[in-house]
Amino acid sequence: MMKKRALFGLLATMLGAGGAQAAWFNGNDALTTAHQRLLNGRTAASVEAMIEAWQQPNLSAAKQGHLAQLLALAITEDCGRSLSQKTLPDWLSNISVRRETVQTTSRVYYRLQVSGESQTGVNALTLKKWPDKTVMRGEFSPAQQHGWRLIKDGLSDPISQGLYQLTAESVSGHTWSSWLLLTQPQPRQTLSWKDTRSWHIAPFDDFNSTCQRPFLTLNLYPQNQTDGAPIWSAEKHKRLPTQLPMLDVPNGQYWFSVALIERRWQGALSIEEVQRIGRAIDLPDLDPDALNRIAPSGSDKQGDE
Repeated sequence: MMKKRALFGLLATMLGAGGAQAAWFNGNDALTTAHQRLLNGRTAASVEAMIEAWQQPNLSAAKQGHLAQLLALAITEDCGRSLSQKTLPDWLSNISVRRETVQTTSRVYYRLQVSGESQTGVNALTLKKWPDKTVMRGEFSPAQQHGWRLIKDGLSDPISQGLYQLTAESVSGHTWSSWLLLTQPQPRQTLSWKDTRSWHIAPFDDFNSTCQRPFLTLNLYPQNQTDGAPIWSAEKHKRLPTQLPMLDVPNGQYWFSVALIERRWQGALSIEEVQRIGRAIDLPDLDPDALNRIAPSGSDKQGDE
């Protein structure tokens, strides 16, 4: 019922635009079909029509905006699990797409990551934006083929909304491909520093309430060694902390990273939106009994899932 009310509201806004902005709605095009199918509860079929609509040439900014709103509404059905009926092949255990905003004390940049696991092995992976722009492609060594990760880092702009195609090639020569719809990048920064050891989390938007609430990952690295494994890490899903606990580490400089992660699905594909803040910090030796002590701030305390 909530989805139908929201969809009726969206339609009223679009139809009330008048003139040329609303004239496109009269007809049987793919965008109209996407609305009709979503209103009738046929979520996967609606997404198929959205994909067809994205493939139309010279798609106007207004139609792109309506498609983005429709996708966001469709996700509320069950956090996106009904968006696609396409399953992963036997040789792909899982696959995840992560779009990330990284904010340090000196700059803001963006990152895209595709990762997954395969028992038999993945030889190569390609991500293209419709119609034919290759966003990233990588081939994996034998040591990487069973647990692989492809990263495009240091981007000056976030990966935009729209239609993408993800293709994986197995070591045995099989190919699996799936369409991927990305929503608009998040317009606001939810996570920000208070000081060197604490941070602020803005209140969450519960529009996509069928999804797991955002969770935090904390990672501490030796300074200038952030490509390796962290020397300390934690993942928190409830009562999200807003300060670094006391840690038993040698005196020195470290790189500390906090990430707020929102996860949704497109059928079998996991899609993550990540806001990450990082900075260099100085840590002395501290009481080892205080290890993993995390005290949430009263103003920033988030409710349990």
